[in-house]
Parts: sequence; C-alpha cells; structure tokens
Amino acid sequence: MDDKICDMFVESCLEQLSGIESAVLDLEKAAPEGRTAGLEAVFRAAHTIKSDAAAMGAAPLSALCHAVETVLAQAREGRRPVTAELAGELLRDFDLMTAMVRRVRDILADPDAAAQGVRDALDRLDRLAAQGASLPSPALNEPDTPDRAARPGPDDAPERIENVTIPARELDILVDRIGELGIVQARLEKLARRPDGRDFLAVAEEIGRLAGLLRDQALGLRLLPLRVSFPKYRRLVRDACARLGKDAELVLSGENTELDKTLIERLNTPVLHLLRNAVDHGIEPPQARQALGKPGRGRISLRARQEGNEAVIEIADDGAGIDADALWNAACARGLADPGRPMAREDRLRLAFLPGVSTATGVGEVSGRGVGMDAAREGIAGLRGSIGIDSAPGRGTTFTIRLPVSLAIIDCLEVRAGGGLYFFHLDYVEECLEMERGRVADPGKRILALRGEPLPILRLAEFFGLGAMDAARSDPAHGVVVRAGETRFCIAVDEVLGQKQAVLKNLGPALGRIAGILGGTVTEDGHMALVLDVPGLARAALSSRAGDTRRRDP
Repeated sequence: MDDKICDMFVESCLEQLSGIESAVLDLEKAAPEGRTAGLEAVFRAAHTIKSDAAAMGAAPLSALCHAVETVLAQAREGRRPVTAELAGELLRDFDLMTAMVRRVRDILADPDAAAQGVRDALDRLDRLAAQGASLPSPALNEPDTPDRAARPGPDDAPERIENVTIPARELDILVDRIGELGIVQARLEKLARRPDGRDFLAVAEEIGRLAGLLRDQALGLRLLPLRVSFPKYRRLVRDACARLGKDAELVLSGENTELDKTLIERLNTPVLHLLRNAVDHGIEPPQARQALGKPGRGRISLRARQEGNEAVIEIADDGAGIDADALWNAACARGLADPGRPMAREDRLRLAFLPGVSTATGVGEVSGRGVGMDAAREGIAGLRGSIGIDSAPGRGTTFTIRLPVSLAIIDCLEVRAGGGLYFFHLDYVEECLEMERGRVADPGKRILALRGEPLPILRLAEFFGLGAMDAARSDPAHGVVVRAGETRFCIAVDEVLGQKQAVLKNLGPALGRIAGILGGTVTEDGHMALVLDVPGLARAALSSRAGDTRRRDP
C-alpha cells in the first residue's frame, strides 16, 4: 500500500472521528425529537469510514463500522431508543475505530492484529441489534461510497481549495524561523543606524515591518479554539460519574476562545486533574444533594474567555466546597504549615496545591492522594500561568486559570545587569525608574518608597551570583517595578535598554528547570540571553529571603 494513500486514509478517518465523541454525548442528552440531525451525522461518519476501510482492504475496521451502522439505523428509524447503554457502547466502538485507524498499517499487514477487540465489539453490537428489528446487509451491488447530493453548477465555475492540512511540526518550525528572521532584521537595523549605513536604513525598517506582519500571521495560524479539547472533558466527567455513582453535567462556554496549540496540548493534563477533583471531592452523591435541598444532578462549569493578552479559564462546581480549616489541619499534620502562625482563609485554601495535602478520607480510584492539585499547579506554572481558588463549604469551588495566549514570541523589556543581558515579559512590568546607586548597593536599605508604598528591592546581578553592585559608580542604578499576582517589587539593574521581542528557546533537559528563568533567546549580536520568569523570580527571592542564591527545582 502506498504510504501517501495510507496517510490520506488516516487523516480522512481521524477528521471524521474528531467530532464523533461530542456528537454521541449530545445524543445522550438531547430530547428524542432533537436527535435526528445528530444521528444522521454519526451514521454518515461510520458509513464513510466503512467505505474507505473497505477500499483500503481493512476488513476488520469495515466490519466494525457496518455493525455500528446497523444499530444506528435502528435508532434513526425509531426502532431503538437512544439510552445511556447505547451511548456508552458507541463511545467504546468509536474509541476502537480510532485506535484501529492509527494502526491501519499493522492491520493491513495482519488482519488478525485487531481480531479479538473487533470480535468482542461485534458480539456486543449483535446483541444490541437483536433487541430491535434486524436490518438486511448491504446488497452486493450497492455502491460502497458515501451518499452525496449532486450539485449542478456552471461548467466554467473555478474550483478553489479553501483549506489545506499542515503538519503541526512544520508549523512549529515556520514560527521558529520567523522568530530568527526578526532577530536578523534587528541586527540589520542596528547596523543601518551607523553613520555609514544611512542608505539602507529605510530598507531595514521595511524588512522589519514585513517581518512583523509575517510573524503575526504565522502565530495566528497556531491559534486554535479551545473546542478542540472540550469533547474529551465531557467524556471524562461522564466516565468519572459512572465509576463513582454520581450524576453531574459539564456545561461548557467560551469554546471559541483561542490559544496557542502548544498551550492547549499542555493545558490538557491540569484541566483533567481539576475536573476529576470536581467530580470526586466536589459533587455529592444524588441522595446527599437532595437531602441538602440541591438538585440531584450536579453542575460543573468550564468557562473560557480572553482578557487582553491573557486567556482566563474557570472550572467551577456547585458541590460540597472546600473546608479551609480542614486543609489547614491536614497541612499542619504533614508538617507543611506552622500551627503557631495564623493564616488567612484565602491562604489556607491555597494549601490545596501543596503535594500530599488532601481532605479525602481515603484513596479512591479517581483521586485522594493529594498529588492531582499539585500536578495541576505545576503544569500551569510551566505555561507561565497562574491558578487561583475560591470556595465556600456547601456552595462549591471555583478554580481560575490565567495563561498567556501564545508562548512562541513574547514582548519583553531588555535590561543589563552584572555585564549580562536579561529579558522581562512586558505583561509583568509596570514602570522603570532611576535610583541612587549607593542606596541600592547598601544591604541595609533594600526598600524603595515609591509614592508612599514600600517596595522590596531585588538586585538582579547579586541574585544570579554575579557580584554586588558597585556603589562607587557615579551613574544611577535603574529599577524595574514588576507585579506578579499580589506581589509587587522592584528589580535593580544597571541599565534599561528598551522593548524587544524575544523568541523563547527551551534551555534543554541538561539544565532542567531553574528558578526565575523561563528560557533563553538570541540577541541582536547573536549571543544568548536569559528570559526571566517574574513570578518564579519572586518565589525564589522570597524563599531565599536575601535574594542572593540561585536555586534549581527538583
């Protein structure tokens, strides 16, 4: 079998299957009179995959699709109700189809490779079909192609291809190359501003304009709506409720909010942890809810929206809520909090993100070990995001996630400290100012009074172990006032160079994760510089108290 034909088959089938899970879940919830369109869509997908699989010679996949068609045809004709049992069976069968499509080369080489799984599915479907009126198999002369309505049109009408499929890896490389083009353009403009480069300065500026337009266009291609992940969340809540004997619906909104595809991929795990937590710890069993005067069916909401350069995702439930005092006691029992130091309610709620802290009375199939929330926090922090929590006993819990829209190219403030260049994400920068160098260098005067508000001063060069600031220099020191959540402080540097765009590069597994550093970037001179993580810098400085040691995360 030709590899290109096989790739086209896999791509076509996966496209058909991409919305199937959501369509089946919609069928389960829809009123009987509103199921016709959904049944038709699911039936068409199964029929198309069956036809393509038969043409490819993938007989096991074709047989599975035909058996699914038989049961769906009974539902289409009103001879079978759409029950939770049928929806569950369809979900299992389409999961199997997806796995078979991804392994189609193995199945073509050895049809018995998927025999057992297909036989089990066919047995289940045959039993379901036997409960309703059986349907005849397709006639031998029936064309094995999807039904298509002929649409007459003028002979001279031009045919246009509206969409093309690009491998995600190729798109990543394109964005990376455009970032490097921007670096080269900045170097060219720097050379053009020399006294002997006046003639080609205009050319350099025009190249910069075009590179910026190209960059924005390429980044736009990487933005995807969150709805690509929403169906799997519905499936997760449904399956978790079935295992735990609970009843809850997941209500989704803001599905057209767009994020960088890398963010969507890496956001999946934290969201799954939070949804499992909502089902297991939040939503009460139906009888307990009714005894409390609540509806028997719980409600979990996943809402997304965009605010400026941030995407905001809220996961809320109307369940039991979190007892802040119980969290406090659990953290104290594990030595993660000091019983002698009072803590506000908001701070006690944030203890839920500490590893090993859980108010569950036992370890269950879904959660209870106190690691899910810590994993969610770590995953979101790795995306340069933040997560907040608000809860009240008996009323439910809301987690609020804030993320940058894109991770690839970021607007930064470039500074110099201790002989090195550093970049701060502009989203955290509030203002820049000049300070008396001798005062900043004095270890006993690390507080800046800015318009009546005291701000702690972090000396960047000293934090990275590059030596103390030279108090004898006559030029002033510069300060960058930043805010990370509720923490506001001033970072002392030697010079503020201006706003730049940085192409964020991973430092690689050899260096691991270093507190206060997002990654690296290439400067106009072709050298490497560090892009700083302001929230991580704040945490590292506070944990070291003096802000003068460098720490490596485990």
